[in-house]
Amino acid sequence: MNSLDRLNLIDDIKKKSSYRREAPGPEAGSLLLTEYRLELAGGCGLTMTGTFEDDNDFLSGEIEPYLLPDMVTTMEEVFVEDRIDNRSFAGICDDMRIGTTLIFRLLNPVDYLLFSRFEELPYPGTGVCLSGLSVEGTVVLPLEKTPQDVKLINRRADRRRKLLEAARDGDEQAMQTITMEDMDTYSDLIDKVQESDILTLVDSFFMPTGAECDVYYILGEILACRQVRNPYTLDRIHILTIRCSGIEFSVAINDKDLLGHPEPGRRFKGVIWLQGTIQFPNDF
Repeated sequence: MNSLDRLNLIDDIKKKSSYRREAPGPEAGSLLLTEYRLELAGGCGLTMTGTFEDDNDFLSGEIEPYLLPDMVTTMEEVFVEDRIDNRSFAGICDDMRIGTTLIFRLLNPVDYLLFSRFEELPYPGTGVCLSGLSVEGTVVLPLEKTPQDVKLINRRADRRRKLLEAARDGDEQAMQTITMEDMDTYSDLIDKVQESDILTLVDSFFMPTGAECDVYYILGEILACRQVRNPYTLDRIHILTIRCSGIEFSVAINDKDLLGHPEPGRRFKGVIWLQGTIQFPNDF
C-alpha cells in the first residue's frame, strides 16, 4: 500500500467508523490512544489505533483486519503486554485444556487502558473471547466416533487438565505422570504414522507456528458456519465456529483461501492469526 492509499484508507475509516473509543492521557484534555473500527460484514472489518497530535492531526498505528469474537473462550487468568513494534497489545493466557500459552492480539486496547487506570490484571471475573483470521485452510473429514468414544475422550481430557493444573502448582508426581504419558503417546504415534495418515490418528491440535507469537496451526471440529460478503471486494467470507482441543472460538477465512466445503461436523485445518477481547467488569 502506497502513502496516498494509506491516507485515503485512514480518512475512510475515520469518516465511516461506527465505533470510536478514546483513552484519556495523563494531562487534561489529552488522549493516550484512540481506536476506530469500520465493520464491513458480520463482525468482520478494519481496526485502526493511533493518537491525535497537538495540531489535531491523527497519527495512526497499524490498520488491521479483525473478527470480533462472539463467545467466551476461557475464564483463566489473563495478562496484557505492550507490543514494542506499534500501538498495540498482546493478551497472554494459560488454558490447561490447550496445554500451551495462548498469545493473542488484543482487539479492545482502549478498554484495557481504561481498566488499568484503576485495577490490575489478573482480575477476578474477566473472561477471554478469542477469534482467528486465516489465509490458508482446508476442510477435513471427521473421525468416526461412537458416543462411548466421546465420553472416553472427555474423561481423558479432564484428567489431563487436572494433571496440568497440579503440575503448574508444583506437583512433581503430576509432572512425572505427564512426561511419561507424553512419551508413550509420541512412541505410539510414531509407530502408527508409518501406516496411517496423521489426520486419521489425531482429532484436533492447537500449536504455535512460525516466528510470530500469535500465529497458530490448528485442527478442530466445525460446530457452525455462515457466510458474509465483503461489500468492497464482493468476496465471500466464511465464519466458522471451531472446537479445538477443548476450547471454542470463531475463525474467518476468504472463500478463495479455503479448500473444501465447510459443514458442521467436518474439521478445519489451517493457520490462524489469533485475536481476542477481554471482558472487563462493567463497573470499572
